[in-house]
Amino acid sequence: MGIFAALMSFVSLFGNLSVAGNDKSVEVVVDSVRLEQVKKDSRETVHEEMVEMLEGYIESHHEKKVNRAKLLKYVKWVEQYTKESDVDSLWILAMMWQESRMLEKSVSSHGAIGLLQILPSTAQSFGVSENALYEAKTNIKTSIIYMNYLMDKYEGNLRTATIAYNQGEGNVAKGKARSWYYNQVKEHYNKMLKMLK
Repeated sequence: MGIFAALMSFVSLFGNLSVAGNDKSVEVVVDSVRLEQVKKDSRETVHEEMVEMLEGYIESHHEKKVNRAKLLKYVKWVEQYTKESDVDSLWILAMMWQESRMLEKSVSSHGAIGLLQILPSTAQSFGVSENALYEAKTNIKTSIIYMNYLMDKYEGNLRTATIAYNQGEGNVAKGKARSWYYNQVKEHYNKMLKMLK
């Protein structure tokens, strides 16, 4: 709202100085600022709704509470990095729940790290160090990059990409991967989607 108010103040202070015929350009600028503000407000509302849903989901599973400010960051980062992606941001949040219960310092018995439990060897292939995976933002970004890579590799097949994410591309190639992980993520996704409606 601050940018819009500043622009309106500017227009009201200097509006009389405008050359005839320039009123339309001022209107266009004001309309553009209004539109951007509406988009920003709308995104923030969606973020808040997602956080409320996640809080409810965590509570319904009797899991350890996650700080609201952290959840909001996770939601924003997931949305940011899935923008140019074929993967739904809610699907990534469902994966995050399945992988770590939204606890950023999680480490699996196989050495997978963070919110989305990515292996250091996998992250390294995308130029990300093991230590960087402990940073929530880097963990989310790297995991989404990897998921996009898998979606491309498996020609948009979300099921296969999700299974490969969890059980490895090698197991998928050998026919050893099983669908339990995909089924778990899908169940979380469907429940989360229902809570958002």
